[in-house]
Amino acid sequence: MHNKSRLLIVDDEERGREALKILLASENYQITLAQSGEEALLKATELIPDLILLDVMMPGMDGFEVCQHLRVHPQLREVPIIMLTAISDRKSRLRGIEVGADDFIIKPFDRVELLTRVRTILRLNRYRRLLAERTRFDWAVEQSNDGYLSLTEGDIIQYANSAARYFLGLLKENALAEGFLKNIEKQGFKFDTSEAWHNWPTPNVGSMPRYLVRPETRYRPLLWLQVDILESPSEDGINSQLVHLRDVTAQMNLQQKMWTFQTFVSHKLRAPLNGLVSLQILDQKNIDLSSAKAHSLLKIARDSANRLQTQILDILRYVDSSMLSQHNNAFQLSTLSSLLNQIRGDLEIPTVSLQIADSVANKSLAFSPPGLELILRESLTNSKKFHPQQSPAIEISVIPTNHTTIQLSISDNGQYLSHQELTKVWTPFYQSEKYFTGEVQGMGLGLAMIARLVWSCGGNCSLLNREDKPGVRMELTLPLITE
Repeated sequence: MHNKSRLLIVDDEERGREALKILLASENYQITLAQSGEEALLKATELIPDLILLDVMMPGMDGFEVCQHLRVHPQLREVPIIMLTAISDRKSRLRGIEVGADDFIIKPFDRVELLTRVRTILRLNRYRRLLAERTRFDWAVEQSNDGYLSLTEGDIIQYANSAARYFLGLLKENALAEGFLKNIEKQGFKFDTSEAWHNWPTPNVGSMPRYLVRPETRYRPLLWLQVDILESPSEDGINSQLVHLRDVTAQMNLQQKMWTFQTFVSHKLRAPLNGLVSLQILDQKNIDLSSAKAHSLLKIARDSANRLQTQILDILRYVDSSMLSQHNNAFQLSTLSSLLNQIRGDLEIPTVSLQIADSVANKSLAFSPPGLELILRESLTNSKKFHPQQSPAIEISVIPTNHTTIQLSISDNGQYLSHQELTKVWTPFYQSEKYFTGEVQGMGLGLAMIARLVWSCGGNCSLLNREDKPGVRMELTLPLITE
């Protein structure tokens, strides 16, 4: 984009061209000269000027004809034209208006009048172009699938495009004045992670992203919005922020399915594969294949092979189904004890205790059974991994928080975590174990996916250091199915 305004002066007389050039020299314009109508059209096409000063009386193609050609040219039809004429009669002015002239200056020129009219026309043209660009920008923003908001001080929504209004339910104009956070609360959104929102509405700092999560209900689907905010230039001394809302539900669902599938397959195949290891012993040269020991090992291998076949069929069924759909799913708390015994045996954890408050023992969670199993498996796996001897004692409790939710607490006796680690454990790909062992095991998605599952059903999660002994306590708030 050029900084200097570009002027094209068209006059068949050299003295006229030079006089205008001298008069306009003090304004720091970029000036190009043409001495005929034909030359003016060629140079205008090359230059695309901001203003054309066009003499009317020229031999051959006069100023009126040049103006007509300019007004039908696709690139030049919007360029403002000031016609220069010694003719002051009404008929000539009307003809100039008919062919598209924007203004007239009568020769001989008054210097002040000339400079004033040129400045005015250039300013109006600049405003027109800015307005046209703003119109195109507004159209593009309104057609965008992403939401855009402009916030002023006090968290007031100054502007919201169609997508933002749809995401946040801003159907009435007075909703804008209620503010961004107020509308978030009214629409039932949760903050992910809460630490990333502590400094709202300042721009995003560091690598921790901001998300808004609207849990799935019977009447509307799950919605994940990634929220980015940038400072925008102040207008009339008022600072504002530009907020970008992007629907990332599909990406989150895909990430969650990848994690759950990986976890599901890992736990399904580990035990039967361990049983097949016994076949290696039978390969020893000195073993008697007719002995009781050999028969016992063969039985273990046969049972493991049968179990492996069953588990692979389960995996294939899993691939063809949507096991983690939150809607219309229920987990009966009365089955929690048997599920924990199964997980404890699979992970070879010696001690897992469970306490369920009597008032909720026969109730059901509004949560999918496969989803809760994955949460428990991941939590207990982490407890074992971080325990100094990989032999944690785990305490699990379920208590009501109100008539619609319960708190599921999972405590271990491993190690404390620093405050920095506690605030980052819900972030995807963050791995705390490397600070303890120097090794990186897994992908660092487990706790992040636990958070995704919990937030998707409208719950909350937190991780705290225990106060009574070393170790951590995970607290999950989960919804109950209510009559």
